Amino acid sequence: MYIEGGILSELSIKLSDNFRCIFSDDLLKLKAKSVGFLKRDSKFSPIAFLDTLLYSGSQTEICSLGQASTRVQDYNGVSISKQGVDSRFNEKSVEFVKSVFKECLENEFDKVIAPNFFSVFSRVLIKDATRFIIPDKLAEHFRGMGSRTGKCKAAVAIQYEYDIKNGKTTDLEVTESVRCDLTDAKETRSDVRPNDLIIRDLGYFSLSILAEFDRKKAYFLSRLNAKTYVFEDEKGSLISFKETYKYMSKNKIPLLEKSVFAGMKEKLPVRMVVQLVPDEVYEKRIRKIEKQNKIDGCNTSDDYKARCRLNIFITNVETKDLVKEDVYAAYKIRWQIELMFKHWKSTCKIHNFQPMKYERFACLLYAKLILIVLNLQLIRNFQSFYFTEHKKLLSEDKCFKTLTKGFERLLRIIKKESTESVNELLKIAELFSREHWKEKRIDRVNYFEIISLFTFISDN
Repeated sequence: MYIEGGILSELSIKLSDNFRCIFSDDLLKLKAKSVGFLKRDSKFSPIAFLDTLLYSGSQTEICSLGQASTRVQDYNGVSISKQGVDSRFNEKSVEFVKSVFKECLENEFDKVIAPNFFSVFSRVLIKDATRFIIPDKLAEHFRGMGSRTGKCKAAVAIQYEYDIKNGKTTDLEVTESVRCDLTDAKETRSDVRPNDLIIRDLGYFSLSILAEFDRKKAYFLSRLNAKTYVFEDEKGSLISFKETYKYMSKNKIPLLEKSVFAGMKEKLPVRMVVQLVPDEVYEKRIRKIEKQNKIDGCNTSDDYKARCRLNIFITNVETKDLVKEDVYAAYKIRWQIELMFKHWKSTCKIHNFQPMKYERFACLLYAKLILIVLNLQLIRNFQSFYFTEHKKLLSEDKCFKTLTKGFERLLRIIKKESTESVNELLKIAELFSREHWKEKRIDRVNYFEIISLFTFISDN
């Protein structure tokens, strides 16, 4: 077996100890007792229940109760009917699985991909949400966005925030779909710390929240909401984006920066960076908004049409730490979250559920999230190692596919003795080092290039 020296072995030992600690028999029994899931000894123990649940969550198609009972028999040597398995899905089992999920998040350790990446900030937080429709019978617990009209009665939202500088999940919350991104922004704004950089999309946009970040000495980078007024000065000289576009187009200025005040009430002082977009991007935006305005019976204003010709960003980061030429590249880091959601759905099938009772659904959903968090731990640690040692970046998509197909390998890491567990991790590292690298896409700046760009800036 190919071993990359002592550093990789040390990393594998650290990962092995962490995983085996989270899933130790004693800790799982303690958690099961604390939430009332374990009241008396049973052959179908909480540990066997969790193993069966993780196995079910690892399958691309939902595992039936009959298949689950067969798994218990084959792997745990316990004879139990499918009705017996079904009876274990209750309020207490949901709390038990949630507690294990929380333990996985709390035990996730930092994985710095490049020591000088965005070195001027303590954390670089990117956040987004993914939503998916679930069977209607779950609407009591997870209302869909169209629950009143009957279009989408039940849907789940998963809010995910990731510190891309330190490689750590900072928030992963399951909610009903009707809880919008702006509500999440309001309810979680106290989590922001001084010297954080927050990068989010327009769904989270609120000038009052951005102003609060600024007062906390935290930093933000955001696109400008189309309904937000921008002024040249505090006295109220309104900026016309129609005139801005004319000026940039006439003088062939692709990128423009201004110090402005955003908002009618807040008058938040920000740097505004304006970028001309290609005609095809403009036409796509116009088609989308005019289609919606036709449904709503509205007309598209000239100012809005002008805004569609521009990418408009606002930030309170100083020029010395983020020059205008790199604002768009920094904002593109947020897309890593959207790519992650794509892996979750296409590879992990996190959205794939058939009609079932709430307790079983909740347990399976959190089991899938546990597997995702564990796989992310492996991928990001090895990603950090190979980038540091070889300046090559592992592809999350390729790694996710390999790990999803090899659930039993993950189970061996969790359950086997330390030496076997470490050897299994080294095999995974070797597997990743073979054809699991990110590939360069034509006419698109990739994550590797963005990391290199902002690491270079920090060094200089």
